[in-house]
Amino acid sequence: MNTTLYFDDSEVGLARETSHPAFVRIAGQDFYYDCGDDFSPFGNDDGSDTLAALEEWYQEQAHGKPVKASRFLRQQLSDWDLPVPKDMLTRDDAARAQWLARDDMNQSYLRSVCRAHVATAFGQLKITGSIDADLQKQALLALACQQWLNTVARSKYPDWEYADQESERLALMNTALEQASAA
Repeated sequence: MNTTLYFDDSEVGLARETSHPAFVRIAGQDFYYDCGDDFSPFGNDDGSDTLAALEEWYQEQAHGKPVKASRFLRQQLSDWDLPVPKDMLTRDDAARAQWLARDDMNQSYLRSVCRAHVATAFGQLKITGSIDADLQKQALLALACQQWLNTVARSKYPDWEYADQESERLALMNTALEQASAA
């Protein structure tokens, strides 16, 4: 088993050269490496913070022992202490809508949780070259939830100029995650 881990150079930032070849093959589009692209896995604050913490977490793990990135994600979300129910990603649209209506901040909280799931899955792929099956499943649910949030935003703000761009990126990330399991 190849135990080479790939970490970004803090002087350079996100780069193909410091990413696992499997990530580079699956995440070929430039937006994956754009730390200023809000619709990329690592370009928003939640994704950027998650990737940085995940790299640090991998560097702190005992060498040679298999580690589950879902453990990292649970700790990350616990540290963030967002009031999002743990089962929110598996709830149906009506239940999500009902929960969102309870507090104006809930949409922001849910988006942060989704972004953390997606960034952890892509981060694990970027660092190790593979994604744990449970983490991949959660990230796919998070992407579906973000597509749903995109639909909600379109109905509330029909003139939102970035709606199509976000939706297209979410679809690209979904396809990439599905490819990751076939790799």
